[in-house]
Amino acid sequence: MLDRKNDFRETHLRHRDFLGAFGVVETAAGILMVQNRRRIGGAEVLTWDLPGGQVEAGEGLSEALQRELAEETGLSVDGDLRFLFVQEGQRTTGGQVDYAWRSFFFEVSDFRGEPVANSEVLAVRWVPRPQISDLLGAPYHDSFQTWLTEGGSFFVSGWHE
Repeated sequence: MLDRKNDFRETHLRHRDFLGAFGVVETAAGILMVQNRRRIGGAEVLTWDLPGGQVEAGEGLSEALQRELAEETGLSVDGDLRFLFVQEGQRTTGGQVDYAWRSFFFEVSDFRGEPVANSEVLAVRWVPRPQISDLLGAPYHDSFQTWLTEGGSFFVSGWHE
């Protein structure tokens, strides 16, 4: 198991395509974000991302998101998830495609617990909507940023190194 607090290896370098499920958990305090360490532009950086992650073999999107929320934040999902949007993209290095990704984003409005960071993330925090764009600097954040400001349900993205 990868311990992101102590292991700075690149988790985005893949040899296969990525299918992901991510949650937009929002309360009066803001949108829940989790801090991760990524390699972007050749440098180790800290990013604030939505909670979620890879769908495992044999797992549905809802099941994966529930598992990821529990693993990253300790939250338990009650009720149904509401689909918000999908992001499709490719990561390229030097013009060569490394992998493609498809990430599905869901509203999580009914949950139990208080979020706490565990071994999968460095920190958690509620970010008020007016401040969230200041934290969205990673190449893969473009679709979430557009969804926040303009809405929409399908986005194409790219991560070019």
